[in-house]
Amino acid sequence: MRTPSTHAPTFPWFRRLSLVLLVAMLAACGGGASDQSADDSVATQNTPLVSGKTELDAWADYADSGQTLPMPTAEEEIEAQLGVAARLNRQELEAARQEANQRKSAVSGQATAKAFVGEVLAYRFLNTRTGAHFYTVSEAERDQVIETLPQFHYEGPAFTVSTTPQDGLLPVYRFFNTATGVHLYTISEAEKAHIQANLPTYQFEGVAYHASAVGGVGFKPLYRFYRPDRGFHFYTASFEERDTVIDTACAYRFEGTAYYVLDASATTEPPAAYINSVVMVVGDSLSQGYGVSINGNPYSFVTKGKVWTETLASAIKTRTGHNCNRVVNVSIGGMRTDQGASRIQGWVNQHAPTHVIVALGTNDAWQNRSFSSMQVGLNAIHRVSQAAGSRVYVMDFAFYPKGTAYRQSMTGMYQQVAANNQSTYFLGSAGVPATSTYYHPDSVHLKDAAQPTVQENVWQALLPTL
Repeated sequence: MRTPSTHAPTFPWFRRLSLVLLVAMLAACGGGASDQSADDSVATQNTPLVSGKTELDAWADYADSGQTLPMPTAEEEIEAQLGVAARLNRQELEAARQEANQRKSAVSGQATAKAFVGEVLAYRFLNTRTGAHFYTVSEAERDQVIETLPQFHYEGPAFTVSTTPQDGLLPVYRFFNTATGVHLYTISEAEKAHIQANLPTYQFEGVAYHASAVGGVGFKPLYRFYRPDRGFHFYTASFEERDTVIDTACAYRFEGTAYYVLDASATTEPPAAYINSVVMVVGDSLSQGYGVSINGNPYSFVTKGKVWTETLASAIKTRTGHNCNRVVNVSIGGMRTDQGASRIQGWVNQHAPTHVIVALGTNDAWQNRSFSSMQVGLNAIHRVSQAAGSRVYVMDFAFYPKGTAYRQSMTGMYQQVAANNQSTYFLGSAGVPATSTYYHPDSVHLKDAAQPTVQENVWQALLPTL
């Protein structure tokens, strides 16, 4: 058995053509206002320029700047791979559960706890320097840690497993994270293979002990959490502790049941866990508000702290009474639907969202891309998000600069995408008057005054599923 690491790990977003050119340079474009309150007179019209071109013609000159999205960092790649690994474990346990239920349906009689040989206790320590936990089934190692590593606070026996291979139990594999000094445990063969193939910082240490992939009489779930900011996992067999961590330790992401450990007194499954909501926003400058655009230029259309995504992050905690509900904003000024589709898999893997708000298409419209191409990107985002179990919302910022017919057609495209994918459509700019109080001169970017209305529209769309 490897003695626990003692080091503390380091971890580390216009007036006529000049305004159009500014947006093209920033490559950070966004939406509009509601049809009910709209006044198209504030929108940029298709009027002739001195050169003889119209502004719509001029946009075509900037159809594609050639800029691509920033590549994910090494840390983001690792987090995404760990997200895939956790999902593989959940899927394998779910398949085992369904198979076990099919077998049970063919057998009558009262189930009784099976006796296993080689039962041992797993002991738990808290590293007071890093906040990570260490687990061992070795009494000798337990005693050595107590005697020689004072920074490790002994918390006592955590759960029971077996060191002996036998019918009804499967091997639990242990990996050592060489970057953090913390272990990862899995019973999933698919997760084991994925880690070995994609996460070289996780050193395979072999079989730690044996447990079950299914519950039932004589078994209780061992729950698994992951802390992204520190890069380590936490395990508990107590559903009371599980609920406390979910409710109060917001830095930890609940990953479900790791596997089932032995408990002769267990007869029923514990109460289901409350799942914190993770709302991921995939948008452009209308969702980012300020920052650095896709081409690396800094921009600011909304005051820091007043963007609807920022205020939603607070509202989702206070209005639900769950302080660990959160918003993850991956929006980038200038991002198109095809670019969002190219990154959605990594974002879903990394952040494990329960809800995905797709607020893209404005940059496609600026660049005169077809509605059919927008649909391709939006459909791809739906497929990936829904395959991971996320609810998807299509957010429309009504696009004014190309006139009423174009705006209505674009809205119809969004509604069709939502209907085809059985997701939810809503108009994010509903109720925002199309005046200079709420819109910048481009008739696209929303000012500070519009942000509370947008946030409320998003809240009302999310509310039924929060």
